[in-house]
Amino acid sequence: MSLNGAMQVGRTALVASQTAIQVAGNNMANAATEGFHRRTVQLSPLRGEYVGNGSYVGRGVQLASVGREVDTALQSRYRDALSEEQAMMMDSRFLTAIETLQNELTDNDLSSLLSQFFNSFSELGNNPSDNAVRAVVIQQGVNVASRIADMNRDYGVVLQQIDRQLGTTVDAVNDLLDQVNDLNGEIALAEPGTQGEASSLRDQRDRVLDEISKHMEITVIEHGSGSADVLVNSVPVVLAGRNRGLMVDKQTVNGVLEVSLRIKEDGTDLTVNSGTLGGLLRQRDVQAVQPMIDNLNTFSKELIFEVNRLHTQGQGASGFETMTSTYTVDDPDENLNSAAAGLPFRAENGSFRIHVTHQDTGQRTSYQINVDGDTMTMNDLINEINVAVGVPNVTAALNVEQALTLTASAGYEMSFSDDSSGALAAIGLNTFFDGESSGTIAVNEVLLNDPTKLAVGAAHVPGSNDTALAIADLQDQSVTGLGNVSMREFWQNQVNQLAVKASAATSAVESAGLVRESLYGQLQAVSGVSLDEEAINLLTYQRQFQAAARFISVVDEALQILINLA
Repeated sequence: MSLNGAMQVGRTALVASQTAIQVAGNNMANAATEGFHRRTVQLSPLRGEYVGNGSYVGRGVQLASVGREVDTALQSRYRDALSEEQAMMMDSRFLTAIETLQNELTDNDLSSLLSQFFNSFSELGNNPSDNAVRAVVIQQGVNVASRIADMNRDYGVVLQQIDRQLGTTVDAVNDLLDQVNDLNGEIALAEPGTQGEASSLRDQRDRVLDEISKHMEITVIEHGSGSADVLVNSVPVVLAGRNRGLMVDKQTVNGVLEVSLRIKEDGTDLTVNSGTLGGLLRQRDVQAVQPMIDNLNTFSKELIFEVNRLHTQGQGASGFETMTSTYTVDDPDENLNSAAAGLPFRAENGSFRIHVTHQDTGQRTSYQINVDGDTMTMNDLINEINVAVGVPNVTAALNVEQALTLTASAGYEMSFSDDSSGALAAIGLNTFFDGESSGTIAVNEVLLNDPTKLAVGAAHVPGSNDTALAIADLQDQSVTGLGNVSMREFWQNQVNQLAVKASAATSAVESAGLVRESLYGQLQAVSGVSLDEEAINLLTYQRQFQAAARFISVVDEALQILINLA
């Protein structure tokens, strides 16, 4: 090899060392930069030069590559951990919020109010003629109804909060997906046909992808061009250089607002199981808010019907001269149990009795009204009362709101008993509660205006307390509509289940955080900057640079000697 070749060896060493020093310095400068992946220099020897006799002499060193240290598999696991932790945080947040709204273990929780309500009927049974106790019973009913209505309203507020957060989160995700799409284009332009990579741009894209993974689980597929597709459960959201976008789809089904995620480009359903979006959807529809609203509605509906079923058959201190049902029908020519009729409760095949009492003489006559909700319409029932049975001194009709009205002739009053069909409760005659759900439950206004109408006795026996005691016993009786458990037990089960879920969610947040921290530590071991390691590299490359400079100096001296000899 010539001295000129030796000079080139020194030059390659200087260039490689200078580049390596710059890379080490850049790593040290970005040691605290979030999302920065340390760069490493790969050096390789140049192909040797043949000098004869089967011998080769090295021609120096070349820079093979400068690249990021990335473990893509570990990176994917870390993003999954980010998604899972955010989902667990949403679970804990909203389960705790619902548990707080229930406000159990206080004097104003539903369990306490429910016990006070039924116990007040027991007290009324001990004092059936005490008007003050009647007023207490009605007020306890108001307290229960108000508490249930307040919980329904509060649950609705939480539901609205989730829906708003879903909207803002989807907007944020769309902005992040736009950034990924833009960075894909910049990376493809910066790396055309080269062996290197646009490290800074890739770091930016990774940071954005990490942010997206906090909102939903993603799979990233990188192409040879440097661009990357983003998929959510096999559905692409960034594909072939375009952001397909996300949207929140809202539809009202059977009066309930249903929310789902779709691809904005073509309306494809998007299933998101983790991240902020997955947690919000799960808490909205599966674990917390909507299920609790549904359970509260179920509980309220059974409470209303079971109390009304007994109350409608009982008698108060006075009868009714006129009466209007609390429920209306949508179509009086449809069967009572049909959806078209619009009644909230079913009327079974059976009968009830109407009693007509002369107010002056006390003479009472009774008439049996046969009912079959599957075959009888409201008009049929009116005809049964007016014509088929022909109850004297009582007229049945529909008012302008399509509610059933019963009117007694002057000097007469009405009462009811022996309802084996549940029709009185289904239609809403002589009821304690009005409404059909947690959002509409209320004490019948007739009772609020006239507490003497509160049914206490049965069989028209003076001083009877049978109805009051029967209603008091309801709290511990199994109810078919509640899964054959009592009202007390059903609600307590809901409270206990929510408490268990909330506690488990809190523990899950802690566990998910530990997993995420562990994976982050592993990532940092691969991609993070160690200042001690970089200091050693810097020293190594500095010595290499000094040695190369000294080598060039020696070769230069040799050249000078040759020149002087000439």
